[in-house]
Amino acid sequence: MNLFWRLFDTALLFAGLAYIMVKYGAPFFAKRRDEIKESLEKAAEYEKKTKELYEDAQIKFAEVRTEIENIKKEAAKEAETEKRHIIEDARKSAEKIVENYINQAKSEIENQKKQLFEEALNMPFKEVRGIIRKEMAGGAYNKINDSFLKLQEEALVRQSNK
Repeated sequence: MNLFWRLFDTALLFAGLAYIMVKYGAPFFAKRRDEIKESLEKAAEYEKKTKELYEDAQIKFAEVRTEIENIKKEAAKEAETEKRHIIEDARKSAEKIVENYINQAKSEIENQKKQLFEEALNMPFKEVRGIIRKEMAGGAYNKINDSFLKLQEEALVRQSNK
């Protein structure tokens, strides 16, 4: 009899567990199955969107690379043009400097020529003055000297004006 009650208790326990399982477990697992199925569908949708975004990003990245290359080429062209302008400006500046130097040199040469010419003119007059001073008396020398100096100044003025 004891065995009967044990079997009865065990059958009752299984029946209760089966009832709980059918009443609460089946809907729970069905609901959980639906949630998992919905999560998988969302994951597939997200994966699809992610792939689309990745492809768009790849396309944009390729466009950016192309744009960067174009910018590099354009910058190189602009740099080359600027380099040519700088070299041309430097060449022009150098030509102006050389031209100014040559003009200054010519002007200095002309000034030196004038000074040499004046010195060459004055030298014989100084010699003649010295000779005349030795040969003539003091009063006559001063009169001759004054008129001579006037003539000399006039000659130098005429020569400088040429």
